[in-house]
Amino acid sequence: MEKKEQVFLYMKEEIERLANLEEEKILDEAKRLEEEAYNQIKAEAKKDAEALLAKELVEISSNASVEASSSQEEKTKKLVEKRDEYVANIFSEAKDKLVAFANSKDYQAYLVKHMEEIGKLYPMSDSTLELREADMKYKDELIKAYGTALEVEVSDKITIGGFIVKNKATNVVVDESLDFALENQKDWFYKTSGLMIK
Repeated sequence: MEKKEQVFLYMKEEIERLANLEEEKILDEAKRLEEEAYNQIKAEAKKDAEALLAKELVEISSNASVEASSSQEEKTKKLVEKRDEYVANIFSEAKDKLVAFANSKDYQAYLVKHMEEIGKLYPMSDSTLELREADMKYKDELIKAYGTALEVEVSDKITIGGFIVKNKATNVVVDESLDFALENQKDWFYKTSGLMIK
């Protein structure tokens, strides 16, 4: 459990660090785009105001308003695209680090220790252990760590690592896959990153 907490704490800190850097980039870009649009509209309005009568100024003002609205929509669209690109990059890096962990020498010990803890919390007979194909080599050790006999299946839901224990009789599913943990971090990130675009 402690190793998992360290992994997730590291993930959280890394995601927060990358998110803060990306947030600064987005805010700087938004400010620059806003200043450009403001300066452009101001210059056009001043030039038109000097050349046209009061009646024409009313029309120009109306046109400038439409243009500003369209410009704001385009700016917002670009910011949303940028934000989504940054988020995708952050989580791609996080996934790469999890994949590297799942291929490290510490991974097997992490799996076994984690399975022991799950076995104590959820001791269920007639359950199924789902693993990714690459982790099938640990199945006997994991069954022993769980403390109760388990059927073992390869899961196509697990691509990074970890495991899932399912009990059909009680419909209890204990998803301890790194894939599921990463998805949960995405939800947390969107709620807490401050990258909302208004």
